[in-house]
Amino acid sequence: MENLIRYAEKLFDEVEIAVYRSRDVSASVELNEISMASARSGAVTIVRGIKDKRLGLAIVDSDDEKRVKEAIEQAAKMAGLNSRDEKWVSLPEPGKYREKPEPNYELKEASSDVLVEMLVNAIKLARKDDEHVIVAGGEGGVSWEERRIINSHGVDVFQEGGAAFFFIELVGKKGNTVTPGIFDFDARRDLNLDVEGVVEKAVQKVRWAYSVSPSRNEEVPVILAPWAIAGLFSYALLPAFSGERLVKETTPLADRVGERIAGDAITLYDDPFHPLSIDPVVADGEGVPTRRNVIIEDGVFKGFIWDNYWARIHGTESTGNGKRDLRSGGINIGFHNVVIENGKRSLEDMIADIEHGYFVDGFQGAHTSNPDNGNFAVTANPAFLIENGEVVGSSVFLIAGNVYELLKQAAETSSEQRVMPFRNTMTTPYVMFENVRIAGK
Repeated sequence: MENLIRYAEKLFDEVEIAVYRSRDVSASVELNEISMASARSGAVTIVRGIKDKRLGLAIVDSDDEKRVKEAIEQAAKMAGLNSRDEKWVSLPEPGKYREKPEPNYELKEASSDVLVEMLVNAIKLARKDDEHVIVAGGEGGVSWEERRIINSHGVDVFQEGGAAFFFIELVGKKGNTVTPGIFDFDARRDLNLDVEGVVEKAVQKVRWAYSVSPSRNEEVPVILAPWAIAGLFSYALLPAFSGERLVKETTPLADRVGERIAGDAITLYDDPFHPLSIDPVVADGEGVPTRRNVIIEDGVFKGFIWDNYWARIHGTESTGNGKRDLRSGGINIGFHNVVIENGKRSLEDMIADIEHGYFVDGFQGAHTSNPDNGNFAVTANPAFLIENGEVVGSSVFLIAGNVYELLKQAAETSSEQRVMPFRNTMTTPYVMFENVRIAGK
């Protein structure tokens, strides 16, 4: 790599080379049967060079020195064809990194046989617990990645690690009732996935779903499960925290640092080193050290996240939130592991205090949310009716509103936290919101 950087420096004013080597193993189930098992591995090298403020990018699906050198030359040609970016300042300088976590090398050598065994066990457990249950879908996966980022300013950081996940989707058929797809999952940095716990929680929700209750227009307390929180916030809220949107004036949070934007129960931050994080990276996609970035503290908005490019334009420093897009080679502002701080009471205790309300496990339509203003319209499904402190059945209803108004209604977070390994990785408790207006369906 050092030789390649020296070669690239002859063609560019400054240059960065990022190498990603990966191995992914997976197995899936469909309609009570194992449908697929696979193992894939490969390498991707991305060259990003700047000449006279002109950017050149090249991607090659290899880490072979000859092919990387060809990519460097291709990037130089692209730079010559591109327009000058007068906003460009420079690539990052070296920084001080936190201590690297010890990788779990068991994940590097994981076989799809282990995942098939998990899925077979899950099918047996689900069918044993409820003979009316169909395992409609599910998957187990293990990923391993080695990444090295080096640039002409002296940045040179290497890290390796992996994670495993397991999810299952159940459908119950009992009499004339067919439940919606009921989903549950686990993810962690080892192979000790809680298959039994995942199946148990999913089967319990199927049993609730057999009893269908109509919904009506009303204002009620609503508890959102981690999957529902992650889905809604990923589209309606999290993009607004990007410094790029601040510079481009497309965030509703401009000039609101220091203001209360949520209930006291909400403390939200980005931290790849949280104990439940499945990717505890010491550096972001361009080699800037990662750190814990508090975004909302006790309901008060504390600030934005930045990559190197937009931070320099705005006259601030990167927060270590430059995320590499392996398809385009570019850097975007993104999160490593969004955390909503947990509370003191269990989900069970929170439900026990609700006389009439709902527990929402998932949302449909969250992707249509507008991050420019926080407006959203979603269908709560699966959702479960709470009466006199107990879940008594399932329901479906609509919620339309504004995510910032919803945040102000946040009253409590559960002691349990779960990590969502999909889209924006997010670690979140169950969150109870007061006086949520719902529309019966």
